[in-house]
Amino acid sequence: MQCRQAPVWAVTIALMGASLGLPANLGAAGAPGEASRLERPGVAADRQQRQSRRTSRSSQSSVSQELRRLNGRVAALKSDNDSLKARVALLEQTIGDLTGALPQLKSSLQSALTAKSALDSSELAFVNQMSLMMNKIRLLEDKAAYIDSTNFEILSQLVLIENKIVSLTSSFNDIMAARQGAVATASPVLSDEAFRQRYVAALTTYQNGQYSEAAQKFTDLIRTGTQHELADNSQYWLGECYYASKNYKRAIVEFERVFTFYGSDKGDDARYKIALSYWNVGSQERARIEFRKLLDEYPNSELDVKARRYLQTR
Repeated sequence: MQCRQAPVWAVTIALMGASLGLPANLGAAGAPGEASRLERPGVAADRQQRQSRRTSRSSQSSVSQELRRLNGRVAALKSDNDSLKARVALLEQTIGDLTGALPQLKSSLQSALTAKSALDSSELAFVNQMSLMMNKIRLLEDKAAYIDSTNFEILSQLVLIENKIVSLTSSFNDIMAARQGAVATASPVLSDEAFRQRYVAALTTYQNGQYSEAAQKFTDLIRTGTQHELADNSQYWLGECYYASKNYKRAIVEFERVFTFYGSDKGDDARYKIALSYWNVGSQERARIEFRKLLDEYPNSELDVKARRYLQTR
């Protein structure tokens, strides 16, 4: 069998392909058309290599970015770690300081407890003293009430004695007048007009503040006309003269005599002034008794409100 010799141009292409790194079978093609067909696989391989290189470069870029990100994260974690170490060191120092101050705090607490115990003891002693003082105050109040009761009894006895003295003085004056040849019986009875004129004159004297002179004028009127319709008024104003002079004990005597006049229209006024006289001499309990009498005996009196106000006073 004869061997078929390859054309010169095919050998030349094969040699050029070998020098360019092309596949060896590129030169085995028998025609230019065949060579053109043989060049396509090499181009595809080159393209694949270029694509592989691009993919490799892209992967390397992604890996580099990820490495940079991880390095940044590591740096941040390292910074946080350093910060935590600093905070731990600060906390350890604070704990050390507190541990060192703990004995002093215990000593201060013990001192505070001791002081509180002493304060509680002082407070207890103070409460005991206050209790003793309150007991003493109650005892003094009881004594004061007893003294007030005793003073009231003494005042009542003094009023009785003064009444007797006034009666004895009046009798003595009548006896002396009889011995001297004066009229020993009753004073001459005044006419109604004369009584009223002297009554107005006595009131005028009282209103001018001449209480002693007014008291004498009212006394003379009572002696000369006990049956006159203004006799009880004269008796009342006689009490007012002594009340205005702050002779409250004598005022009580004179106001009490108003009730010897039957049907007097000055009864509520006299009872009210008797209560005020007792109040002014310090016998509030007896004054309250008189105020209650006023409310009971004269329920429609205009002095009702004033009497109740005193009864509410402590």
